[in-house]
Amino acid sequence: MEYVSEPRASVASDGAVPHISIQYRGPKPTTVECIEYGIEEEGVPWRTRSVAEEPPSERTSTEIAYRAASDSGLKIGIGITPDGTHVIHHARLPPEEPIVRHYPATNSQARTIGTNAARLAKRMPLKPIE
Repeated sequence: MEYVSEPRASVASDGAVPHISIQYRGPKPTTVECIEYGIEEEGVPWRTRSVAEEPPSERTSTEIAYRAASDSGLKIGIGITPDGTHVIHHARLPPEEPIVRHYPATNSQARTIGTNAARLAKRMPLKPIE
């Protein structure tokens, strides 16, 4: 299932525009919208989709993020699991070595995860997650 946020900078499902890929397992996390806001603030396109129907359902957030990065034109992915783990990954890194792993407790932290993914695409320094 894919979600396309309108009228924000999310991209169509054809993937023609390089984008950050956000993928999650289970029900859509409440943090996804905050992550999208963080990406949008940096002016980078994104695409959000559920991987709930895709086996194996026991994928870790790191595996989901790596797969998301591999699917992304910008080679940057965010993976989220139902336990609240959020991971930012880059496709050029080893699969087991994500850039960031965090359990955001606030909307502000989730937004910073999105901001950092976008800043990675823009080759800018990452913000601390506070």
